[in-house]
Amino acid sequence: MTTKIFENLLLLDCTGREPVDNGWVVIENDRIVEAGTGKAPGGTERIDCKGMTLMPGLIDAHIHVSLFDNDLTSTHRRYYPTMHYVKALAILKDTLDQGFTTVRDAGGADAGFRVAVEEGLVPGPNITICGKSISMTGGHADMRLSTEQNPPSVAPFAATIADGVDQVRKAAREQLRQGADYLKIMAGGGCASQADEPDTVQYSPEEIRAIVYEAAAVNKKVLAHCYSNSSMRLCADAGVYSLEHGNYLDADTARHLKEKGCWLVPTLTTYFFMSENGEQLGIPSFFLRKMKEVRESALEAVQHAMDAGLDIGSGSDVVGSGQPHKNMEIALKARVMGPMNAILSATRENARLIKQDDKIGTIEPGKFADMILVDGTPHENPSAFENRDNIKLIVQRGKLYKNIL
Repeated sequence: MTTKIFENLLLLDCTGREPVDNGWVVIENDRIVEAGTGKAPGGTERIDCKGMTLMPGLIDAHIHVSLFDNDLTSTHRRYYPTMHYVKALAILKDTLDQGFTTVRDAGGADAGFRVAVEEGLVPGPNITICGKSISMTGGHADMRLSTEQNPPSVAPFAATIADGVDQVRKAAREQLRQGADYLKIMAGGGCASQADEPDTVQYSPEEIRAIVYEAAAVNKKVLAHCYSNSSMRLCADAGVYSLEHGNYLDADTARHLKEKGCWLVPTLTTYFFMSENGEQLGIPSFFLRKMKEVRESALEAVQHAMDAGLDIGSGSDVVGSGQPHKNMEIALKARVMGPMNAILSATRENARLIKQDDKIGTIEPGKFADMILVDGTPHENPSAFENRDNIKLIVQRGKLYKNIL
């Protein structure tokens, strides 16, 4: 049995309690066995944390490990299929380097990524996946140009295009057969797709209910890409569990989502980073225009969600050059939620969202030893996460993945 004692630290356990000085945490193998303050227990391997903040590993509930280009409509088509995996694995490692020990992929990664991390074959956060997103013809994940008839040959990460109840039912069953942890549907227009606008509705109530039914039949959930209030209401009424983005959310719809028991996962980083850097990054003009439009109401939507008492998760949704900047999300949410609530959304609340709150998300006995040590007080200065040199330790399942103390 391997025992490690982390001592002389500010303990931010993310249970909702205030941080405490002079803390310590004991782990055995891959689990936390004890945490407290004052004099630490005796032990062989002791790690002096030098007064820094020890907290749970971060969780990003909306990533796309497969979206490594700034122009999602064309540049990725020049790669051999194997290169898609190589580039995706680099993004997976970089995500762990940012302090994210668990992530939820929201379309693109298959079950092989989850297994590869679990078996220690590649470095990366523990990952849950939905496989291919399900999109209607001309929907947000239909990445054909208007001049094209056939989909691009990007087999590893293409979406599934399905129309009508029978087709979407089969598409859902196929992703579940291939090991999806949940399903993802495109229920409205988006920014990266050329043929639609964010304030639209995609899929009929019958089609959405069919997908939800197939997921529920095997005790799994559905998340949906939505911007407009009409698409969010449609999904909530059809039984969708988690609504992604939600930038146009108003107060009435927020209350409706609360009544239906939905989660909202705002993804602020992608809009702020891409809007501010899009020109020099070569973002297509249609993509950049829409990113700027939906950014305008993004923070207001988070406020409406808070006022309604919605369960709020945390995702970054970055692509291409934005991938190294997932940690911006906490500081952006903190503008509305305050630093501590923003941190909780990326730890305790995201663990609840992905139904792993019995395993991760807080520093408590019995949970996995997924932890990070941050130089400074991130609960007062959430921008501290954005400099990865401030993250001195990354502990994943009890193993020291990073140690620059």
